[in-house]
Order: sequence, then C-alpha cells, then structure tokens
Amino acid sequence: MTSEMLLANKYLHVINDRGKRRLPLQRVYRNIRCKGLFLKAYAKLYANDGSTTPGSDPNDTIQGMSLKRIETIIRQLENGSYEWKPANRKYVPKANGQQRPISIPSWNDKMVQEVMRIVLEAYYEPRFRNSSHGFRPNRGCLTALKSIQKEWTGVAWFIEGDIKSCFDNIPHETILKILSRDIQDNRFLKLVKGMLQAGYVEDWVYHQTHSGTPQGGVISPLLSNIVLHELDKWIEDELIPKYTKGKKKEANPEYQKLLSKRSNTKSRALRRESRGVDAEIVKADWEEYTELGRKLRQIPTQMTHDPSYRRLRYVRYADDFLLGFIGSHQEAIAIKEEISEFLSILGLEVSQKKTLITNAKRDKARFLGYEVGISIDDNKVTKYKTDGRKRRSVNGNIKLSVPADVVTKWCRKYTKKGKPHQRGYILDRSDYDIVNTFGQEIRGLQQYYALASTGRSGLNKVRYYCMESLVHTLAAKHKCKRTDIFKKHKRKGQGDEMTHIAVIIEREGKRPLIAKCGEKSQKRIEPEYLADNIVPPYVVQSTRSELVERLLKEECELCGKKGPLEGHHVRKLADLKRQWQGRKTKPNWVKEMIARKRKTLFICTECHLEITLGKYDGERIR
Repeated sequence: MTSEMLLANKYLHVINDRGKRRLPLQRVYRNIRCKGLFLKAYAKLYANDGSTTPGSDPNDTIQGMSLKRIETIIRQLENGSYEWKPANRKYVPKANGQQRPISIPSWNDKMVQEVMRIVLEAYYEPRFRNSSHGFRPNRGCLTALKSIQKEWTGVAWFIEGDIKSCFDNIPHETILKILSRDIQDNRFLKLVKGMLQAGYVEDWVYHQTHSGTPQGGVISPLLSNIVLHELDKWIEDELIPKYTKGKKKEANPEYQKLLSKRSNTKSRALRRESRGVDAEIVKADWEEYTELGRKLRQIPTQMTHDPSYRRLRYVRYADDFLLGFIGSHQEAIAIKEEISEFLSILGLEVSQKKTLITNAKRDKARFLGYEVGISIDDNKVTKYKTDGRKRRSVNGNIKLSVPADVVTKWCRKYTKKGKPHQRGYILDRSDYDIVNTFGQEIRGLQQYYALASTGRSGLNKVRYYCMESLVHTLAAKHKCKRTDIFKKHKRKGQGDEMTHIAVIIEREGKRPLIAKCGEKSQKRIEPEYLADNIVPPYVVQSTRSELVERLLKEECELCGKKGPLEGHHVRKLADLKRQWQGRKTKPNWVKEMIARKRKTLFICTECHLEITLGKYDGERIR
C-alpha cells in the first residue's frame, strides 16, 4: 500500500474516532486534498455501471483517468478555483407509472463527491442509530425486515410513513445547518453549498436548484441520512419514551378464572380416580378438563387493550419508515400527526396518500416490498422444554409475506398473453450468458423474499415461468424445438437442488464454468444475509486495491512504455465480448482486456489515443 493510501486511512481512523466521541471536525477542506482519498474514491467508483455515463460535459468522463487529473483537481481545490458543473438530468420510470428525475454529475464532480462522502461517512456512521438501515454499510432492506421480525412481537397498529419527494425537497439551509453543528470549517461547508446549488441541465437548458440533494449524486444518500438522523433521534429519544408505559400487560381475569376452574377440575378428577369413584363420573371430569383447555386457547392470556401498557417500535430505510404501536387507534393517529409536525420543522412533508395507519391483526402494512402483519392461530401450540407445557406459539409474531402483485408483476415479465415468451433482445448472446441472466434474476428474487413465511409458493410459479421463458429463448436462438433444449441442457438436481436448466463449459486445468437457472425451490431457500441477526460494526476499509497499484506502476499494459498512464474503461466486459464476438481478428487491446478479465486497461497516452481513434493494432511487449 502506498504512503498516500496509508495517510488517507490514518485520517479516516482519526475522524471515525472523533465521530464516536461526538467531537467536532476542523480543517476538513484541507485534509480532503489528499491524493490517497482520491485514489480510494476512484477504486470505489470505477466498477459502477454508471461510471462511464457522461454528465453535462461530454468531455469530462472516466475515460483517460490518470494521476495528472487527480493532481489537477487537488490543485484547483487548493487555490479555490474548483467549480461544480451542472448535472445532466434524466428520467427513469417508477413502479406507479410516473417518472423519477435522476441527476448525473460529471466524472470530476463524482470524484470530489466520493471523497466528501468517504470523509462524512467515517465521521457520521458511528453516530447513526440502529433503526436506520438505508444506504449504510453492512445494512440494507433485509436487516430492516429482520429487526421488525425479531423485535416487534405483539404490535397492534402499523404506522406506514413516507416522506414526499424527500431527496428533492430537503432545504439546503437544513443540510448546511446540521453539518455546521459538527464541522467547523467554512471552506468545506462552502464546497457542499456549491455542490447543492450547481443546478442541472435538461434538454440543453440550465435550471437552478433551490432545494434537495439530487438523486443520482454520489453523496446525496448520505446527506439525506444525516438530515433524517434528526428524525431518528427525536423518535427514539422523545417520542418512544413518551409512548412507553408499564413493564407487563395486565393478566386477563377471564383467562385466569377459566385456568383456575380447569386446575380444580383436574384435581377433582385425580381425587376421584384415587378413591375409586365410578369411571363414568371420572371420564366426565376429564372431558370437562379438555373442553376448558379448548376454551382457554380462544382467550388471550393478557388484556389486549391494557391502558397501563404502551410500546412503540421504529425502523427507517431511506425516506420510508414504519412504526409498530401497542396502544389505541387514537394514540396512533396522534403519533402520525406529531411526526408530521416534526418533519415540517426540517422543511419536509409527509405523503398523506402513503402514510397509513393499519390494524396489525386485520390488515397488512407494506414495507420494502413485503407485506407485514401479525400471526393469529389459537390452535398452533408448542411444547416447551422448560416445563413440558404446551403454549400458543405464533400469536403476536410478525408475519412477512410475498405480495400477490409482486408475483403477478414477475410472471408478466416472462409471459405474453399469459404464456411463456422468449426474450428476443438477448438472442445474440451465448447460451452460457442467457442461462446466467435468467438464473441471476430468479435467484435474486428468491433470496430477497427468503424471509417471507407466507406467499412463497407464488415464487415457485415465477420460477416455472422463468425456466419456460428461458427454454423458449434458447429454442428461438437455435431454431429448434423446446424438447431439444431440454434434452441438451436439462439437469437433475443433486442434494437440495431440483431439476433445472444448466450450461457447462469445460476448461483445461480449471474448474468448468456452470450457469444454472431454477435449481432451487422457494421452500428450500434460506436467507443468507446476516443469518446470525448481528449487523457488523462499521470499520474504515484499509484493504489494498489492485486498480490503484496498476495505475501507480506507471508501465503501459500494452506497449510496456514507462511513464504516466491513462485508464481505458468499458461499461461491461460482457459488452466488449459481444461487440467483438464472431470476428476472426480482434485488436490486441481487446484480447488483453478479455484475457485479464478487467474492465480497465492502464496504458500510455499514445496507445490510448490510438484506441480512441480505432487505429491501435500493435503487439504488447512482454
């Protein structure tokens, strides 16, 4: 590891420690002008699919990335001449049919934003609450859902919260005010302000930005988390204590009365048995005992509406949050209104259409693509090892379900007019790539809904249509019958695998490449992410980066010339393979990237210019 990287890691460890101890930061602007931080930012960003997407300046892209560009940015930051460029505004479709605006920064701006993000994350991550799971290291949708599943037993009401256009509406003054409490550096705050107010270009027309952290920006998710951390603190430190009362729910008098009667019936039956009373009388006592047991299972052991007992739970993922409340409906309405009032102080507004109060026993809340409800089954009992008694074991437990519309949506992806249909746009790919594409989709869906306890059978339907669509696609590519594809690629399951479609590519001296689709049923899928329910703590990453080492080596990977290098990037290696597939001769730079299995090639300026102009066909010096 280079000295620049070691210096960057040392600085991140220092500010991480200050974040843990709630100490302010000073001289941030001076310390971000560190080459090691920019190298870490480059190593983090280059692999993203959007790294090659241009911003408003078509000349400011990742192509030609070099140490000289990093030094130029640092020099501009040092003399105060660095200027943010407006982002390139694009629109992507949302699930509800509307359009979501995405702002794409230029590459230099991405680099500076990533350096700022690395520093702010190291400082603020130890301060964030465990209830926050969105856009954080080692956390995600499944950690949020697991915390609900584990800790929310017995909730009576769900309060579904959604902040209206959160990213676009956060006031710049709120962001800067919150940052200024902890960061005592006006030059850094001015840099943040300049980024927020850089504006965007849409259809070649410049627009100013008066509020919001633009979606698509590298640092935007972290800035929104820093603002919404104020909501987390207020709910956990003020709202939850306010709506927390009592140690335990009061025992249900009706249940206790029946329990005492049942115990007396059992004692009477045992006495009569020991005294040799008529068998019919004893039998009647035992039948009464059994009937009382059935009645007990229909009655709650505790008062379900105990006014002396209240609990409030909270979890947030980005701008979506969910609260679970044990109490009355009127109090749930009051909680919703209090949250709305607090968000208005931050300059944000709750979406009234999406912020709902749901009865946990009768209905289900919608959160992160799951349906969240409460299990109620008086007949499901479990024998406990401690005392050997049978107790109702599922009542009040959180039940996560796969929504029916999710199954419908995914089935439509693989069908046309209700029947499996081929995917024409991937017919030019190899069999291995086609099977791998379908396999990754269905495995990702199955793994995401591995926490679901109900509705899993619907995903088996999706699996069936996925495999049928795959077979139709392969049959269309080879212009043959479906039965021919099954004969060639159908594989019997081994172990916990089911019959599935597979393509195997044998390699000399190496393990074969295997692409599979549909090898597991949803019933056999177990959640792999954080199986022990423990979220690892945040640590400053100090691992070596092969990308950085190759850049610092200063030896052209094509001609071997010594000197400064430039990076040649492709969006995906698969795109490069597809582009040159079937051609008898390929340029040596293409062969080199495919052989290295890398999306980047570090070469001298001359070689890079020749590649850009489409003229390079030299041999690599070995």
